[in-house]
Order: sequence, then structure tokens, then C-alpha cells
Amino acid sequence: MPFVPPYDVPAERHAYVELARVENENGRIGLLMLHGFLGSPLSSHPMAHYLADHGVSVHCPLLPGHGHYPDKLHKVPRQAWLDEAQEAFETVQGQYDELFLMGHSMGAVLGAHLCLQNPEVRGLIMLTPLYEAPDDRLNWMKLLRFVMPWFYPHKMRSMRQLVRERVLDFDPTINFDDPSFQQNELPKVSRVPTGALAEMVKMAEYGRTLWPQLVTPSIIFRGGHDPAVKLGTIDKLFDVLPGPHKKLKTFPEAGHEPMRPFDPAHKELWPMALEFIRTYSCKSGEVLDNKEK
Repeated sequence: MPFVPPYDVPAERHAYVELARVENENGRIGLLMLHGFLGSPLSSHPMAHYLADHGVSVHCPLLPGHGHYPDKLHKVPRQAWLDEAQEAFETVQGQYDELFLMGHSMGAVLGAHLCLQNPEVRGLIMLTPLYEAPDDRLNWMKLLRFVMPWFYPHKMRSMRQLVRERVLDFDPTINFDDPSFQQNELPKVSRVPTGALAEMVKMAEYGRTLWPQLVTPSIIFRGGHDPAVKLGTIDKLFDVLPGPHKKLKTFPEAGHEPMRPFDPAHKELWPMALEFIRTYSCKSGEVLDNKEK
């Protein structure tokens, strides 16, 4: 059964299904979207509307522990995310003639996991994929989880901008710069279980065992100003992908969510993702051998 959160989740962050609103000449094409760590289906939903308007049905589950403030990740193991991805895949795979996957950040690792188990997947779209922890100090969480239950990312200079973006994304009415909020509320709404961070780090490690095996046609979209991705790591990921059908597209001014409408990169990214799907549809003819960056 799909994950049902035992906590309140705002309606816009729930799992969604966007069915194709026009007939696709290549048959019934489905796309399973997997969101990232600390993310939710909200981030990809506008893009899903666009794809549905162009003949691609999109399904996006809500991963356990997500959809609200990060404290809901307390005691959620990484296996729960893998299981939810597998559950969602099994739900949609029989509904379409062809199935593509798309993953944002940690969701790209989940997508690679599914591709290796299901070689019939036609292609994988990766949005700012996770390769390593964004800050090396997060690797300590595998040990600190046993003595320090909570981590406060707003105290780390390298993560303050990301915390600000995530908090305001969840509730734009917050006066983030108010000293009272900074002192009293920010620690509560931004704290992350150290155990959850350790699980994220282990997912990144798991991903590094998958990338060298991934021959599924893939396209990677990344932002040049991404506070959640360590500089140079996506290049490493791209270089270890063994298949000939891979492409890396950089949007120099974009951040960690270049597919969202507030990032101007989406105007180019959405059509490129659609073109990737059309190119690697088995009914579209000869696939392209594109290894260019």
C-alpha cells in the first residue's frame, strides 16, 4: 500500500497523479517522479502539468517522513524510501506501454535503483542528483546519531541559505529575519534527526555503487548555484556512467530546483525533458548517441 503519513501534510505536498491530457503518438507513456531528501511532490508538480499537456502521464509518491518539517523523519530508515519507490513503480508499470523515471536529488538514487532492477525502463531524468553529502561534516552523522539525536543545520554557514529556502518554501508568510523567529522558532522547524541525515549519507554511498552499472539512457540537469550539491560531484557521477546514451546540461544561474517555475531555467528544462522522453521512446525510431555535455 502507498505510504499514508501519520502527520498532517499540506494538500500541495501530497502524492499526485497527472494523467496525459492529449494522446501520445508513441502510445501510453508514463513517468514516475521521485522527490528528494527533505523535499515533496510539490517541487515537480508544475512540470508534471506541462508533461501531461504533452501526452506524458506523471505519478509522484510521497516518501515516508516527508511533506512537512524535517523532524517527521525521526526513526525513518532509508529502506522505507526504497520500498515506497518500489511500491510506486509496481503500481504504474502495468498501466503504460513505456515507462520513464525522473528523480530529484536523492530521488535520482532511487531512480537508478529501480532502473537496475527493471531494465525495461526507457530512460532516467536526473535533476541535481545526489552523489556525495553536500558538506563533508554530514558524514559524521553515522556516528553522531547514537549520541546526538538532532542536528541544527542553520548553525552551519554552508547550509544557512538552504535552510532559509526550505523554511520559506514551506511557509512564505514567515518573517525569517525576525530575531524572535530566529531564536525561538527556527531551531524547531529546521532541526533534522541525525539518524535521517545518516540515512541520506548512506543513500549517497549506495548511489555510488549504482552509477557505474547504469546503462539506462540518462540526462542530468544541474544548477550552477546549487547549495545542496557539492561542487564537482555531478561531473564525477556523469563520468562514471558507462552507457553511451547520456547527457549533462548545466544551467549556470540555477539552484537546487531548476525545474520549479520560480527558477528561469525551467523554461528550457521542461522542453528538454520532454524531448528526451520522445527521443528514447521505443516507437520514435533510432535513438541518438549523445555524449555531449
